[in-house]
Formats: sequence, structure tokens, C-alpha cells
Amino acid sequence: MLFPLFVIVTLLEIYVLVSVGESIGGFSTVMLVVITALIGSTLLKQQGWSTMAKAQQAMANGQTPAFEMLEGVVILISGVLLLTPGFITDTVGLLGLMPWSRTYFIDQILTKNASKVFSKNNAVFIHKTQSNSDKKQNKKDTLEGEFWED
Repeated sequence: MLFPLFVIVTLLEIYVLVSVGESIGGFSTVMLVVITALIGSTLLKQQGWSTMAKAQQAMANGQTPAFEMLEGVVILISGVLLLTPGFITDTVGLLGLMPWSRTYFIDQILTKNASKVFSKNNAVFIHKTQSNSDKKQNKKDTLEGEFWED
């Protein structure tokens, strides 16, 4: 599924670049791609630091910065899209850097994948066997962990 997506996006990017190049000229098209990359890198830096500050603030308040970590992932993907030359990837990358659209992307990802993440079928148990001498030595060890039920 991922390979056809890459092929389709690449072909669309080439089509859009050629169409814009015919309309405004080749040099102007290249300059426009460079300008969008510069604007995107500035926004990337600003939004990255902002998200880092929010994560530090959440940790200082004793909260888990889960949403901020997801924002960081969206910002990282947006940065990669901005580094890819083309207008379509730049548009999606810039949308990923806007706080209101970033929240929308995260909500969409969570709603589509919540059933997969929180299903009971994803439980993983690791069983490690020990020799008899190891069992005698580790008999008094305490295991700590958490348990929750849905």
C-alpha cells in the first residue's frame, strides 16, 4: 500500500511542478520551492521548540506529555515533507506545522487506530525460563508492574 502511494505522489508532484513551471517559468518555480522550504524550516524550528516547551511544562506539572510527543511525531513528518521538493508535499508539511491542523491530524490518527491500540488482542507476554540454581537465587526478588482493565 505504501509503494503505490509513493509512486502516485511522485507523479503528481512532477505534474504540478511542470504545470507551474510552464505558467510562471522554470527559475520562478525553483525559487518558489526554495522559499517554501525556507518558510517551512523557520516554522519547523519555531513549532519544534514550542512543543518541547509544552512537553517540559507538562513534565514539570507531573503529567505525561503524551499529546506533545504525538505533536513531535507530526512535526517530524512535516519536516520530512518540507524537505521533499514539490508543492503538494510542502502544502501537507506546512499544514502539519499549524497547531490547529496538527491537532486535527492527531485526532484522526487516534480515532482510526484506537481500536487497534486498545484491543485485548495486543497483549504480549514474555516467558523466560530459568535454571534451578537461578530460581533459588532470585526467589526473594520483587517484581513491580502495572495492571489495568478496559
